[in-house]
Amino acid sequence: MKVRIKEVAVAAGVSAATVSKVLSGRADYPVHARTAERVRRVARDLGYVPDIAARHLRTRQTGQLGVVLEAVGPSEPDSLLGGLSVSHAVRRTFDGAIMAGLSEAARELDVPALVVYPGGDLDVRSFLDGRVDGLLVSCDPLRGHALLRGLTDAPVPIVALWTQVAPAGIGVVDVDHAYGAGLAVRHLLELRHRRIAFYGGGAGSGVEHFAQREAGYRQALEHAGLTPLPAIHDGGRLLQAVRDGVTAVFAETDLGAAAAFHALHGAGLRVPADVSLVGFDDIQGAEYIAGGLTTVYHPAAEMAVAGVQSLVARLEGESPRTTLLPPRLIQRRSTAPVQGR
Repeated sequence: MKVRIKEVAVAAGVSAATVSKVLSGRADYPVHARTAERVRRVARDLGYVPDIAARHLRTRQTGQLGVVLEAVGPSEPDSLLGGLSVSHAVRRTFDGAIMAGLSEAARELDVPALVVYPGGDLDVRSFLDGRVDGLLVSCDPLRGHALLRGLTDAPVPIVALWTQVAPAGIGVVDVDHAYGAGLAVRHLLELRHRRIAFYGGGAGSGVEHFAQREAGYRQALEHAGLTPLPAIHDGGRLLQAVRDGVTAVFAETDLGAAAAFHALHGAGLRVPADVSLVGFDDIQGAEYIAGGLTTVYHPAAEMAVAGVQSLVARLEGESPRTTLLPPRLIQRRSTAPVQGR
């Protein structure tokens, strides 16, 4: 039989109003610390379970945050991978990192529950039925941002995850992709490489993150007084670039780095003895690509944590803001100082 507030009040020797205020966590109702502790102890001993539905009717808040998982993958079409069929594994690891970050943030911020909505073509009204107080939208760079545009006038705060392009009024949390690309290029420059190729679709792919990574590549080379090369996303063109003097390759993803290594290795070129190679993402298994891939760590879990924090801040009255998390370089065995030719 369900224990009611009146029974807790009788057992604790206080009024039902006092029990209600203590168990709801309201700070605007003065209750002596010992009394509050006695009420919580009695409620726990009696097995009292709060009536969440009734609380929602009183406060018009659910305490729950919604999460739309639009992006579950490396954001790279398989056509750019040179025939490698590994993208499904990356989808699982990326999704796992996002879910781990969401879970960690919910624990740290005492979020009662996260309502996870599937991605796809659901009607915008599906996310605005009153069951959540705010919405975190994990975007898919390949599909565009139609959902965000549909949520522009939503009655709850919205924070977009994994994008830097959002309508006014929507907060943004993403990785600083251009900065991460700069880390990769500067690492190669420190190893005295001067002819560095960019491998991937870049700006021509139509994917915002790849465009940002190519922009970071170009900015780092131009800052060093060097001329960037046109983006390459074909094994044959990559081999020609190496024959023309390229000594290092920065791939826009680790999967792209795997495809580049496949082309180089097939032509008898050694990594890093003949060509240094750097990826981006630090996917699970990157330590096995090219004997240990030097790459840029993509903080997916940390991004999810920052997204929840940003959404909670919106609920507390803060204005929408843009948060970019800095990635970091992971040095392994696929890069080495340039060798004489």
